[in-house]
Amino acid sequence: MAMCKLCRLDKPLCQSHIYPEFLYATLYNDDGRMMGITGVGRRGWTLVQKGLRDELLCRECEALLNERYEIPFQQQWTNRYPLPERANEGEMFYAQFAYATFKLFHLSILFRAAVSSHPMFGVVTLGKHEDIIRRMILGGDAGRVDRYPIFATALINGRAEIERRLIAAPTLTRVGGHRIYGFTFDGVLWWYSVSSHRNLEFERGGLQGNGAMAFYVSPWHEHAVTQAAAKALRNPRQRLRPAQRNGT
Repeated sequence: MAMCKLCRLDKPLCQSHIYPEFLYATLYNDDGRMMGITGVGRRGWTLVQKGLRDELLCRECEALLNERYEIPFQQQWTNRYPLPERANEGEMFYAQFAYATFKLFHLSILFRAAVSSHPMFGVVTLGKHEDIIRRMILGGDAGRVDRYPIFATALINGRAEIERRLIAAPTLTRVGGHRIYGFTFDGVLWWYSVSSHRNLEFERGGLQGNGAMAFYVSPWHEHAVTQAAAKALRNPRQRLRPAQRNGT
């Protein structure tokens, strides 16, 4: 028995995913393993067999996140992936989502990372915003566009392909008094702005109240979090040698 991080009741806890398992589908190789870009250890990546988990949530809260946010996101995003296979730097693509469920899915990822003890997510600390976001998730309240706005960068590799084979450790950037966390999964670097004042750039260029969202295409090598991943993915045989399967 321990306190569930979401409902804050003492209950048996599950081994909770930070990222839902379906986001890892494009990462697994023929051995059922994937490369996790953790930012931890000498190499900063390791081979793992399942998505990262931590004892965070009770069974009821796991079900709440799955039913309210993960299944809708999977239907809106994964099952009808809105980005093309290839793109050019500077291009922009648009997609339409259900604002509340789409935004709250992303806030649930941010929240789980913040309350996790896994070192991959150590950079994510929300302070007073943690409880605000927790209550938003529990209450199904996505808030207005100016409350924790979300911006998206679609990542292309050296072959101009949208690079979906990567999940990376979050990054933290501070711009104009805003803490901006970058989470990389399924071909996109998702930026979450956390502050008590408005981030007008994110509001104008990110997820809109009607569910519309722009995806700005950028080479992945321009983003520090993906540089180690790019090097490793260029040599898949090296990263799968048995001698590299232990430790980080």
